[in-house]
Amino acid sequence: MTPRIHSLLLALMACLMATPAIANKPQNITKAEMALIPTYCPDTMGFGYGDAHYNTSPRAPRWVSMLGKDFWHLHHYCWALINLNRANRHGIPKLQRKGLLESVMSDYQYVLNRADPEFLLLPEILTRAGEAELMLARPERAGEAFARARQLKPDYWPAYSHWIEYLIGKGRRGEAKELAQEGLEISPSSKTLQEQYRLLGGNPALIVPRPPPASPETTEAAPPATTSAD
Repeated sequence: MTPRIHSLLLALMACLMATPAIANKPQNITKAEMALIPTYCPDTMGFGYGDAHYNTSPRAPRWVSMLGKDFWHLHHYCWALINLNRANRHGIPKLQRKGLLESVMSDYQYVLNRADPEFLLLPEILTRAGEAELMLARPERAGEAFARARQLKPDYWPAYSHWIEYLIGKGRRGEAKELAQEGLEISPSSKTLQEQYRLLGGNPALIVPRPPPASPETTEAAPPATTSAD
């Protein structure tokens, strides 16, 4: 192989690595995998049913009434969650894990690019995107995603806690404590933020709560998939 051809191949590989992964439905989805994703997923497109106009799930109108028309984009979010769980499996090869995570980000981005700015699940999806960006070692993008999630829904505690955890790991404890205090002022009942604030030397009992700005509320019928109940 000549040096020129070698250089061209290296350049081509760099271009391919820089190109976002194309979002495709995961193959061979199991019942166990379906049990780990939100309950609305089976009623989205591609999970045995079609869209709003053809072979529509009989349960879809209920989800649309709660989540709005952007429900019809959520099949990509469901795909992303399946691939995320696959990427987190023990013993998965590093390159395969990276490919899965890039696919996860492509599916998140699909929804983020198309959803209405007031879509109920945007803070959750942005927080998920921030987590994935951290897993891909892209902290600047992660910080932007978490910040946008907090802006959309200031009392959504996971958008604080995941970034606080990252800041603590990087030794940026002062920033982490400030963010934990900010989160507790708006979401004072969050046990996760309380524990993080204590870890950083703060006393949650001294936090003076303040009402959050008006924002869409997460409904009980469409619980966040990002974390367990806090």
